[in-house]
Amino acid sequence: MQIFDEYLVPNALYLLDEPETSLSPQNQILLAEEMNKLARFFDCQFIVATHSPFMLGTLMAKIYNLDTPQLRTCRWNELENVRFFYDFFNKRKNEFE
Repeated sequence: MQIFDEYLVPNALYLLDEPETSLSPQNQILLAEEMNKLARFFDCQFIVATHSPFMLGTLMAKIYNLDTPQLRTCRWNELENVRFFYDFFNKRKNEFE
């Protein structure tokens, strides 16, 4: 997160390729929340390539699904990899009780 404080400036465009790499789920959410703040209050724009359901569910962004034949926008919970996580944990929910 320190890189955001040191290098990002207002009114800029940033391209991020899988910024969640090597971050815990908790820090992925913190990163997404910070990006939301920068976009809202400092007019930063982000183009992010990610597979993280944690970031996808936290970012207040338009999501383009590049895995479909026709480019289209969708909600984060409609993405195949997010559904996979949901199904995986849903089948094992009794292990969390």
